[in-house]
Amino acid sequence: MWYVIQVKTGEENGIARKLKNQAIRAEVPIENRPIRSGGAWTKKEYILFPGYVFLDMDFTARNYYRVKEVPGVIRFLGDSKAPSTLSYLEAEWIRILSGNGEPLEPTLVREDGSGGITVISGVLKQLENRVLKWDKRSRKATFEITICGEARQVQLGIEVEGGGELQKAGSDASQDAAQPLLQDAT
Repeated sequence: MWYVIQVKTGEENGIARKLKNQAIRAEVPIENRPIRSGGAWTKKEYILFPGYVFLDMDFTARNYYRVKEVPGVIRFLGDSKAPSTLSYLEAEWIRILSGNGEPLEPTLVREDGSGGITVISGVLKQLENRVLKWDKRSRKATFEITICGEARQVQLGIEVEGGGELQKAGSDASQDAAQPLLQDAT
């Protein structure tokens, strides 16, 4: 069964590593998110659920105390007598977002002629029907899943493909097309 623990923010990876050393499967979904800094796009590792670690384990008294004794663990989600478990579907979403322990790369998408988005490749191919918003300018997609029965909005990075070339986010095709006209006018 899958459980969720709340941990000190910033210590997710260290806590997951300590739990893995105790033979408890611990996942911290991470992505390489496109970030615009100083006019250039770079990728930065970003934890999708800050302050949380997902555990796949048998819930026994021994495992409970092994988890609780790790410094930085605050609590199991759910009530104090019986922690909440993830549903089968929620556990599948966490498996997808965990990327086999590797950070997820941005999903490659294409804008169709009518302004819609088609997913070409990447993790959002499996979650496309859950996307609420595509933000091409900031290279993010927002989708919704549930964790322990509560709706959570999550953002993932995207790369927009256009005409065979990768578009730089924030560049507007109409601005690019108008540039020669502006130069002629001066």
